[in-house]
Amino acid sequence: MRGTILIVDDDSATGDLLSEYLGGKRLAVARARNLDEALAALESERPDAVLISMRLGEADGLETLRRIREVNVQVGVLVMAEREDADRAKGALALGAMDYLVKPIDFDYLGRAIEKALAASATGLDYAETPIAPVGPSSPAGLLYTLALEVFRSTRPLSPEARASVGTALEQAALVAMQRGVGGEKAEVIRALNQVRNMIRFAQDLGDISAETAGRLDEHMARARSSVGLS
Repeated sequence: MRGTILIVDDDSATGDLLSEYLGGKRLAVARARNLDEALAALESERPDAVLISMRLGEADGLETLRRIREVNVQVGVLVMAEREDADRAKGALALGAMDYLVKPIDFDYLGRAIEKALAASATGLDYAETPIAPVGPSSPAGLLYTLALEVFRSTRPLSPEARASVGTALEQAALVAMQRGVGGEKAEVIRALNQVRNMIRFAQDLGDISAETAGRLDEHMARARSSVGLS
């Protein structure tokens, strides 16, 4: 097996479907139905990535993510949301989630997200560096957070081909900039922002995003770059 994925979902049908898919990817699967079971499985199974449903009865997915981050800052976490919960799911990024997925799950996208989570787990990236809430709208951390949100809003409608070619790289670079910004790692922020800028240009030149979208992202990019001393 290539790793262990913890699924936190009280919907057994969804859990079964995800387990079958992940098993086919040569991944071991652990299951939890609520917050207490998730915390216990985190200790006993030591998963390489966690999939959390936004709806978990008394403790929702964001609270579960928050509690997981209290005991493990490195495991990659993905949040699964119903379509009507998508806006709330975006808040998971501020709590240290790598990404969110809207049900019904796009399994191609899930597969790529899981691979990113496994790779991040192997590098020991500390997701506790991510802000728990937008940190002052004019602060470097707040501007980097806003840039990341705008990037995700812009990449969600992309076609599968566009997402595979530039979308996921753009999202990942924006997340790295946000995470490293909170940790005060200026050189890493600059490197990530340069990658975001290049990917925006690629996406526009390929016709994956409109000139209007690119312009909006450029405005957020300019503010984020200025906040860390770049022109």
